[in-house]
Formats: sequence, C-alpha cells, structure tokens
Amino acid sequence: MNKILIASPGKSSPTTSMIIDEAKKVFNVMHVPIDRINLIVETGSVSCEYNKQDLTKVDYFLPKIDAPRREYGYQVVKAFDMIDVPKPYRAETVLVAHDKFLTTEMLARQNIAVPKTYLFKTGEHAEDLVDMINFPVMVKLKGGSGGKGVMYVSDANAMKSILKSMEVLKQQVLIQEFIDNPGEDIRVLVVGDEIAGAYKRVAKEGEKRANIKIGGSGVRYTPSKEIEEMSLKIAKIMDTRIIAVDILESKSGPVVLEVNINPGIRGMTEATDINIAKRIVDYIETQVRK
Repeated sequence: MNKILIASPGKSSPTTSMIIDEAKKVFNVMHVPIDRINLIVETGSVSCEYNKQDLTKVDYFLPKIDAPRREYGYQVVKAFDMIDVPKPYRAETVLVAHDKFLTTEMLARQNIAVPKTYLFKTGEHAEDLVDMINFPVMVKLKGGSGGKGVMYVSDANAMKSILKSMEVLKQQVLIQEFIDNPGEDIRVLVVGDEIAGAYKRVAKEGEKRANIKIGGSGVRYTPSKEIEEMSLKIAKIMDTRIIAVDILESKSGPVVLEVNINPGIRGMTEATDINIAKRIVDYIETQVRK
C-alpha cells in the first residue's frame, strides 16, 4: 500500500480529519504536526524526521500549513522541494499565499480583478493615509485568516480610531475598497486541473463577512464559466494544485478577495453534498500512480 504524509498544525482540524479518514481507505497514512518535524542539513543532503522516523520515504506529501506556521512550513516544504516526492505546491507558494498583499499583487499583475488595496505599517504616520482613501473600506491584518482580523470601516473618523487602537500591534495592515454586495461571497475549490466544488457563503444578519467560521452559512452554488476559468487560472498563477478562491460578484464582474492553500472543506461538503475529501484523495491517487 502506498504511503502518504500529511503534516498539519498540532491539533487536527475537521478538514484534516476528513481527509485522513478518506485517505486511510486507500493509503497508509502518516500524520504528523508540522512544527514537530525536525529538519537536518548535512553536506549534500537535507533530511526530515519525526520521532526519529525518516519522513521522506513516502509517495506523496500533503502539507496543511496555516498562517501562524507559514515560516516553518516554508522550511519544511523547501526541504521536500529537494526530494522527489509529489506534493501540491512548492515552498514559495506558502509564503505568497499566506501574505494577502503579495497574493493581491501577484493576481493584479496577471490582470485578475482584485479590490484596490493599500498596504501600510501601523504607527505615528499611519493616519496620513486616511485622506487618500474612499470609504467604506475593509481593513485586514496582513496574515489573518478565517475572517479574523477583518473589519468593515465606514468613514475616516472610525478609521482613525481603529488605527490608534491598532498602533500597539506595530504590524502591516491592508486596506481594501469595499465591494458593494448583499453579504455574500463565492468559494471555489480547485483540485488538480478541475473544479472540485463551489458554494456561496452568506453572512449572518448585520455582518459584512461571510466566513463560515464567524457565523456565515453555506448554500449550493454553480459557478459561471467565467468564474471557473478565473479560478483555474489563479491556481496556475499561484503554482498550486489545491487552492480555494474567494470571489465577490460585483457590478463590473467577479472580483477575487483572497486565496487559501489550506482551506476548510466541511462547509463546502455540507453545502454541496459532495465528498470533497474524497475528491482530494482521488487526485492524490492520480499523482501517486504517475
């Protein structure tokens, strides 16, 4: 039986558990915490170990790296870049995909529609930027995820108040133009060269963010040809075989909000009645057989 390695944060998420359960039907699965993998560099070689086990003797590597572990996750994936083991993406994708500004910049350069975005560091001169902005806007922490660290800001006074309270954080912040919408967004999951599933996320009443983790609900959705093609193009731009693309339908067409190389799949599974974990495992099977 072929062996696959799944590396994820120490506490397994529902997504990781769903994928592991499905993978065990066809693979010998080794699941390890990403930050407990030991990297050892010697002249001419790099090795990866966990509990004195060599992790490189596998047929496929599926990293599940979240934003807080992106730097160490990058090092782990970089080590596997030097080893002939199939995986969904290279190390550089980890750093770009977990950086909202780099992602937005990369997509914009390829003529993918994105919100107008400002990047700045909180501090004494941050308020100078307020006069440049057309409100309302969405304010995001550069490395946030799951809707956390995202705020809707209606006017300049509210923005200045937020900046003062955030100054202590001393970190980079994104300001994006607010795309008028009824509190809905679309998530499309690309696996390999196909759309594995898609659903619409609807924000709870009074909320601008539609993320499932903060109370949004998911409903079945069939993406248009334009959105399908856009999502597949984004997967190629980001150089990954597994990615979720979050899109808003604006008056001028679809606009990409974010991408996620470690997407949750429970919401999509429940909304679509599609076994998303199986689709991911089926794709891994095709790669192992090559």
